[in-house]
Amino acid sequence: MSKHYDVGIVGGGIIGQSIAYQLAKEGISVLVLDRHKGGSGATSAAAGMLGANSELEQNDAFFQFAKESQRQYHLLQDELSNFSQIHIQLVDKGMYKVALSQEEAIALKNAVQHHETLEWHTRETVLNHEPSVSSEIEGALHIPEDGHVSPKHVCEAFTKSASLLGATFIENAPVQSIKKASVNDYILSTPQGDFTCNKVVIANGVWSGYFFKQLGLPNRMKPVKGECLAVKSNTLHLEKTIFYDHCYIVPKGDGRFVVGATMVEDDWSTTPSLGGIHALIEKVSPLVPGISSAQLISTWAGLRPQSEDGKPYIGVHPEDDNILFATGHYRNGILLAPKTGTMIRDFILKKKIDENYVRAFSVTRNLAQSNEVIV
Repeated sequence: MSKHYDVGIVGGGIIGQSIAYQLAKEGISVLVLDRHKGGSGATSAAAGMLGANSELEQNDAFFQFAKESQRQYHLLQDELSNFSQIHIQLVDKGMYKVALSQEEAIALKNAVQHHETLEWHTRETVLNHEPSVSSEIEGALHIPEDGHVSPKHVCEAFTKSASLLGATFIENAPVQSIKKASVNDYILSTPQGDFTCNKVVIANGVWSGYFFKQLGLPNRMKPVKGECLAVKSNTLHLEKTIFYDHCYIVPKGDGRFVVGATMVEDDWSTTPSLGGIHALIEKVSPLVPGISSAQLISTWAGLRPQSEDGKPYIGVHPEDDNILFATGHYRNGILLAPKTGTMIRDFILKKKIDENYVRAFSVTRNLAQSNEVIV
């Protein structure tokens, strides 16, 4: 096995895999090193929502980036299937963002004025489409673009496709240090040996804070634990994802429904708590009453990587453009993976990138406000 690569990617979650796939398509030799099994961290805990409209409130560069990434999935589903014969299970039936009060209904109706694809649906219209939803709702914002994918299948498709194009994936190989060997060479040290590469991409989620510090940057990364549960029901029927106050019910099309997610800050545990699962059930039961009698299949938790302002870092080290970061995607790692992959590819190939995105996701955007040293 060759131990010298054009690009070494630290982290084999969906972000690292997306980057590897885009680089491998360009004939660049890529190595992906993951501390455990690829896609087994925050990626495996996600429900796979593509909630550009439901999660993001402002029509800013972050929102436009998310929308572009969302659209890329429609191209990727065929592209990845052709390479890997794996279907990413893109479901494009939209989402209902529910209002339980008149105040919430007014706020959602206002959103319609700013986004031409959104529609306000009355209680009667919602119940006509989704009879399992509670009759106590005021109505819902219909978001046709916000579908979902299977994170597991997306990861498998990225990995297999990138591998067929020449990328190398090594699991159970945590990167312990990154050292500059020469002007254009870096050594990635792991328990499985050292690997040399010309460029390095840090894409290992909440653990990226370790490398920010090692590489001389004060950027922080905070874990936000997200707990989820899956249920199965033969009597509950939903076509669209139901979303309310950062909680969701995602129908998987086979009688399963994924419910999530809590937001527990500064908790490094990946074990779901009884309190967290109970809180989820209490929150979604008023939306879809029938879910309370569904069969509980499983519970799990993952650690979302949150930056200081909640937006990802996608860009180059301020003092070394051979070091890049693609981390801090918080609640939107699945949604933002495609566009993150092409943006990092374009940095490496020195292609033109939208300056609004460069500024919005710059590694140094928060440094003027913070000169703290990471401890």
